Amino acid sequence: MGPSFLLSAAVRPAALLLTILFCMSQVLPARGRFKEVCERPNGACQEFCLESELQAGRCLNGQPCCLPMGNEPLVEPTTPKE
Repeated sequence: MGPSFLLSAAVRPAALLLTILFCMSQVLPARGRFKEVCERPNGACQEFCLESELQAGRCLNGQPCCLPMGNEPLVEPTTPKE
């Protein structure tokens, strides 16, 4: 058991820690936060909807939930049938 064994034992956890930190840094998008999704799977919470999108309610953060055209949610009428 020479000094080279002790050095390699100390380097392994450091290398593992650096690998984990590198992988975690790749998970977050460029803005540093996850994009909130609404009306899954195609909706997105944004500050405003584009002309090619429809607003389908509001997200938890108060922003509009924008859906691309052609993905409008089907809403059944709520009035009772007589």
